[in-house]
Amino acid sequence: MIKVPETCNICTKSTKVLFTILILLIFFQGKPLFGQEEDTTEVRKMMLEGIENMERENYRSAIELFDRGRQRLHSFAVELEEKNANIIESLELTRKAESLIDENNFEGALELLNEAIELDNNNIEAYKFRGSVRLVLEQQKSRRRDRNFIRLLNDYTNAIRIVERRVDLTPRGSQERKELEKEKAKILINRAYVKMQERRSSSIYSAIDDYSDAIRYDDQNWDGYLGRAVANNRVGEHRREVRDYLRAVDLIEEHDYSMTDEEWAELYYKIAMAYVNSRDNRNAFNYAEKSYNLGYEEAESLMDRTRP
Repeated sequence: MIKVPETCNICTKSTKVLFTILILLIFFQGKPLFGQEEDTTEVRKMMLEGIENMERENYRSAIELFDRGRQRLHSFAVELEEKNANIIESLELTRKAESLIDENNFEGALELLNEAIELDNNNIEAYKFRGSVRLVLEQQKSRRRDRNFIRLLNDYTNAIRIVERRVDLTPRGSQERKELEKEKAKILINRAYVKMQERRSSSIYSAIDDYSDAIRYDDQNWDGYLGRAVANNRVGEHRREVRDYLRAVDLIEEHDYSMTDEEWAELYYKIAMAYVNSRDNRNAFNYAEKSYNLGYEEAESLMDRTRP
């Protein structure tokens, strides 16, 4: 127990500070304050050292340590207030940018998203939207050789890293972790799609890796299978292409996802072509016929080629 002499003027003047610090020490013992783990550890050391000085009746040094700890805690509070204000403003800018995207004002949206990320570099939505906006702007360039996908790939990579850090902080098997993993899968699919635009073999294989990772984190997301099917087509892996397309179809039907006849017809035609490239004419004809029956006229010539 700490002994505080009644005649100690220094201690009497600082009683409120002392007990405030002691309460904070007990309450936050072992817990980072305001997310500042290193700084919180420093404050705890000050308070513990102050208590040791009190026990040795070295009151002046103890009060100095407690005052320094109190000042640092106040600094934490100020930093937290500023950080929260920046986060709120960053989110507001992101929502405004989203509205501009809906209006096809991509340059205006990009400007707002740049500001949002500058205010909060952990704003996942801002990185995702900026990646999408940059993709549109690059695709608007008439000459393919003028397109540069590096910055938007970095946006998706930054978003993935932020999600990964959050995943690491959540318990395994928790619903929160599952939702974060689904979010990571979506961003991986977006990044893979961008890699596909580069058309280099190395980029296609890297896209396949991203699609595979996305499927690992969320095996119910058929976009991952559809994207990987296209990538497998590009590198001549047609049997894998077929498997991915069929798995996507199963998931779409299982989740009762609404698709138009035109969309189904196009998908069946792609599956038919994948079977053709796999030298399986029987299945190619079946899917070409499905496609044709839904109004995809190009499938008729494919039916003629593969008819049993």
